[in-house]
Amino acid sequence: MEPRSEPLQRAKEWHVVHCRPFQEVQVSRLLQERLALAAYLPMIKRRFRGQIQFAPLFPCYLFVHLNRPGIALSRINSIPGVLRLLTFGDIPQTVPDDLIGELRERVEHLNAQGGLLRHSFRPGDAVRLRRGPFCSMEAIFQGPVQPSERVRILIEFLGRPHELQVGADLLEPAQSSPPFRLERRTRGRGRAIRSEPALIADVVSDDTGAGS
Repeated sequence: MEPRSEPLQRAKEWHVVHCRPFQEVQVSRLLQERLALAAYLPMIKRRFRGQIQFAPLFPCYLFVHLNRPGIALSRINSIPGVLRLLTFGDIPQTVPDDLIGELRERVEHLNAQGGLLRHSFRPGDAVRLRRGPFCSMEAIFQGPVQPSERVRILIEFLGRPHELQVGADLLEPAQSSPPFRLERRTRGRGRAIRSEPALIADVVSDDTGAGS
């Protein structure tokens, strides 16, 4: 779940803190608990190993506002997990408060829309399954192209193409052209050809993301 953070306070500017990898949440918490500073760690929904989780939007970076007068910048650098305040020369870099407010609104909007679950596949693209019972098999991407946890592919099984739903994170671009050609989808006069049932869907385990 998304870690709790202090409400953003109205201020003129924020500083950028460079953290050790995977210690952003800890640093954010320690800045608030030990130094009573307002910290903002933008967290975005991502899909990782078949699960939707919150992760830092900017890995290894977060924002802190020196809302306590007279605090030494060296105290921030001494927090466990902090590498340094981001500086230009010897001057700590700052981010305007208005920009932080816009960033927060944008992050909230993205999370409300499902987070960063985008992919670059387009209908007809050749793709390859990365793991699961059909690992390394190639398929044809069907859609959707908008952000989605699950997408549709056509995979050839027992000599016929079958539609299958999988997690978008299970796919990678195939190096070759599509593994088979699609047959026409109408019988004339616009009558659609019914696709074969996705018989193979029953044998795809939850590990592939198709059964969840």
